Amino acid sequence: MASYYYLVTTLPLLRYDGQCPFDTATFLAKCKSQVSERDYRTIESAISGRSSSHPFLKKWQHFSSMVKKELNDQRSKKLGLSVQTYRNEGDKEFRIGETVRQALSNENALEAELALLSLKWNYLDEISALHYFDVEALLSYAVKLQLLERKSLFTKEEGYAEFKRLFSNLQTEIANT
Repeated sequence: MASYYYLVTTLPLLRYDGQCPFDTATFLAKCKSQVSERDYRTIESAISGRSSSHPFLKKWQHFSSMVKKELNDQRSKKLGLSVQTYRNEGDKEFRIGETVRQALSNENALEAELALLSLKWNYLDEISALHYFDVEALLSYAVKLQLLERKSLFTKEEGYAEFKRLFSNLQTEIANT
């Protein structure tokens, strides 16, 4: 098993309540010359969301899939849809179900999304707990970086600009009909 002491120690610390120090493309560039080709492909899989046979990524992807399925299930129930395709017949975990339930009952969409991101962040902390300088540490870093990138999109200014753009498009559409 390869150890990446130098690379890991040169990476800025990621904190859920902190800023995104750089994007995933920059992270991949840092990894390119410092990790094995096999580990690099695994890190690329983590960032792209492609399925992987790596045990760490399999755990992560399974957890992420459980969150999506629970969201679909609870949203469909909330909308009164009883279609079987929306049902979560797979693995279930109490913390996922409870977090999703609380998120969907929250009137503030931003707070709901942040709760789901926090759930994912905490899970990554759990599965990477004893991994400090190995590829699992880099995989956790890559996925956490993606979560921070997503979280960084939630700014008031950008949200207001998007609202104005959508509202303007709607006004134009209504005027044209």
